[in-house]
Amino acid sequence: MHVRRALATAAVLAGIALAAGAIASPASPRNHTIRVYAPRATTESCTRVFPLKRTVASPAVLTGALRALLAGPTAAERARGYGGWFSGQTAGHLRGVRIARGVAYVDFRNFARKIPNASSACGSALLLAQLDRTATQFPTVRRAVYSFDGSRRAFYEWLQRDVPSTRP
Repeated sequence: MHVRRALATAAVLAGIALAAGAIASPASPRNHTIRVYAPRATTESCTRVFPLKRTVASPAVLTGALRALLAGPTAAERARGYGGWFSGQTAGHLRGVRIARGVAYVDFRNFARKIPNASSACGSALLLAQLDRTATQFPTVRRAVYSFDGSRRAFYEWLQRDVPSTRP
C-alpha cells in the first residue's frame, strides 16, 4: 500500500514539475524569412539597394537580419552581381540592438578599418541605405541610429555626417 501511495505521489509531483517546466520554458524559436539589402553592380545609384532573402530565428529578428547583412552576400549572390560594403570581414561586428519608441539603436564593433572607402559621400549613402532598409523593414522600426562601441559620434564622424537626433 505504501509503495502504491509513494508511486502515486511521485507521479503527481513529476506531473507538476513537467507542467511547471512547460510554463517556465521559453517558446521554441520560429524561423522567419526576412530581407537584407545590397546593391547590384548594374546600378549606378548611391542609394539603390535590392532585397536578398535570409532566414532568421525569432524572437530577435532585427538582430538576426543585421547579423546576416554584416555577413554580406553569399558567393552565389556575388556571382549574380550583388555586392556592397559588408562581407566576411564585417561579420560578427554587431554588438547589440534595442528598439525604443520606433527607433532602433544599433551598436557595432568598429569596422571602419575593414571598409575605409565607405566614408566617401556615395559610400556613406550606400552603407546607410543597406543598414536603413534592412532595419526599417520591421513594423516596430521607423528609423535607426548607429554607433561604434557605444559612440554615435564615432560612427557618424567616420561617415562625415551629422549625428542624428534621437528624438522621435
